[in-house]
Amino acid sequence: MKRLMVSTLFAALSLSTWSAVAEDKPLDPVAGKSLYETYCFMCHDRGLGNAPRPADKADWAKRLPLGEDTLFKGVIDGPSHMYSKGISPVWSEWELRSMISYMMGTVTDADSQKQVNTASAADKERHLNLLHGRKLYEQVCFKCHDYGDLGAPKLGSPETWEERKDKDIDALARSVIDGKGHMYAHGGSNSRSISEFKSMIEYMLSSLEKGWVSPQKDCK
Repeated sequence: MKRLMVSTLFAALSLSTWSAVAEDKPLDPVAGKSLYETYCFMCHDRGLGNAPRPADKADWAKRLPLGEDTLFKGVIDGPSHMYSKGISPVWSEWELRSMISYMMGTVTDADSQKQVNTASAADKERHLNLLHGRKLYEQVCFKCHDYGDLGAPKLGSPETWEERKDKDIDALARSVIDGKGHMYAHGGSNSRSISEFKSMIEYMLSSLEKGWVSPQKDCK
């Protein structure tokens, strides 16, 4: 038993050491491509749920300015339909960043390279907040708000938000907490905090902005 425990501990320490060393390596887009084709292609090749497709400059136009660090944080959180780290066994930061580097490299040229990581800190933070809000929305709110059922303001439909869109975010969150109309208190989800409801509301309000694309868009 002691031998087994020592062997297990040694293996864990060795794995930890390998991880630390691996993180110091330069990113490798070639390795990233191989990992992408193993773990990511099923959604990203088809643009499933708005996943940015390699070599599609339109998909990456708003993402390149965010830079690799922001995109990496988004993958770790697992926005929307993508689970944390793409629900893959890839756990190394080096591996994840190499995949992102590969995908970014498929759309960057001399001109677009100038746009990489040019977004403001506020825009980067808002991007991550909206991704997180969308993730929560699709766990809690989508059943009614995707379709406007029972008077729920519909995602991406400005006319259904006419009486709400100019209200303070705290007031809108309070309506969710208290319950309104056919909506139960806490949106029927008592496990969510008010800050999480604010994130969901901010995501829904962002769907009213020009250029918003529904996650249910047709995949090519």
